[in-house]
Amino acid sequence: MEKNLMKHLMLNCNEATLLMAKKEEGKLSLKARIQLAMHLSMCSLCRKFEKQSHLIGEESKHVHAEEKLPGDLKEKIKRILEEQQS
Repeated sequence: MEKNLMKHLMLNCNEATLLMAKKEEGKLSLKARIQLAMHLSMCSLCRKFEKQSHLIGEESKHVHAEEKLPGDLKEKIKRILEEQQS
């Protein structure tokens, strides 16, 4: 039974990075938080990835907040997207 429990709690690195992305959005269940914490406690590469992803996310918030598209360019992009959906 203990082996079965560990099997359900352990993540591979791909699953862990997916949970890290969801964590940034604030959408993790208790089980997922436990799984991620267990994985990060054992995987230095994923810990590094998590730090780097968090840093990139924080920096990109500043960039997006400061940059704005001119109105005419925004309208042109909207038209192109609408045409592609038709």
